[in-house]
Amino acid sequence: MNKKLWEASLSIKKNSNLFKFEKFISKNFKYKANKNYKKLFNWSINNLDLFWSSIWDYANVKGEKIEKFKFLKEFIKNKFFVNSKLNFAENLLSKKDNSKAVTFISENGYKEYRSWKELSYNSSKLINFFNKNNISKRDRIAAYMINQIETVECFLAASAIGAIWSSCSPDFGTQGLIERFSQIKPKMLIMTDRYYYNGKEINILERLPLILKKIKSIKNVLIVNYPGKKYIRQKKIKGTKLHNLNQIYKIEHNEIKFKRFDFDHELVILYSSGTTGKPKCICHRSGGVLLQHLKEHQLHCEVKPGDNVFYFTTCGWMMWNWLVTFLASRASIVLFDGFPMYKKDDLLFKIADKEKITLFGVSAKYIDQLRKQKIKI
Repeated sequence: MNKKLWEASLSIKKNSNLFKFEKFISKNFKYKANKNYKKLFNWSINNLDLFWSSIWDYANVKGEKIEKFKFLKEFIKNKFFVNSKLNFAENLLSKKDNSKAVTFISENGYKEYRSWKELSYNSSKLINFFNKNNISKRDRIAAYMINQIETVECFLAASAIGAIWSSCSPDFGTQGLIERFSQIKPKMLIMTDRYYYNGKEINILERLPLILKKIKSIKNVLIVNYPGKKYIRQKKIKGTKLHNLNQIYKIEHNEIKFKRFDFDHELVILYSSGTTGKPKCICHRSGGVLLQHLKEHQLHCEVKPGDNVFYFTTCGWMMWNWLVTFLASRASIVLFDGFPMYKKDDLLFKIADKEKITLFGVSAKYIDQLRKQKIKI
């Protein structure tokens, strides 16, 4: 018989998001609260329209909600919030004060911060840059970047104008990138000039000529320097415009005017693992991603405004997208790049302690490595 390891006290339960959510739907969606999770769970399944509508309202999603649904026998053909409108980036950039929004930490301890106001300003400058280079709705922007603040800003700017984002981490290698991005025909490539792993510097710009040779659709390349380092110089490449992010960030910002797109508007292209042939493209859509993440973050993970969230991931894993969306819950996020045990086996735990992390996420592989190293925290 399984033994219960822990149960939250009544005072913790009463202060939880899930408890507040049940009270919210009892008031607004004809649900009788009785503090019974199984009943709430069954209600969410048997009333899909009411449940997802309640998530929209409870999480204060910015947009135009129309409660029109199409439910068919084949679930994949179902339609949610038909004719509803929202902008994914607008929901992530709802704060504009000087409090901390994003923290970057490299394996060697270098650290940078970005306030909510700065995050919005830089996203605005990138929106102007994309517009000037004829990037528009449904154009693909490919990112070959480390997990740095500028990656978040580029993603926010891309989603703000309705472009489709797709990212790979540099550790995939040149062939891994070409296999993925050649399928989506991106108009622009954004790349970090180098990355570090376990103290070793790897130049990514050296891969650029081959990438451009294999992916002819790329006409513009935006180069981003590794945080705290000077740019690696890149020679001009015929037929391709090279841009420097530092120059873009020097221009004045404009107030972002968010255009709202269909609930099902394309947001990101992710990829299957590639274990059964070439990685397959998987398109995720704005409204579904936003609501699903808000539900998971607030009801499952108990995240609240002011929390500080960390997840050990690269930009090549779907958990990076999951991490960034915590901004929609007005929580700040912490990004890490490098080897998680660089010079210290418990490096990530020391970061969690110093940064006062309220939600700490790691992979199963990392936990297994801790076990093998017999590390006790």
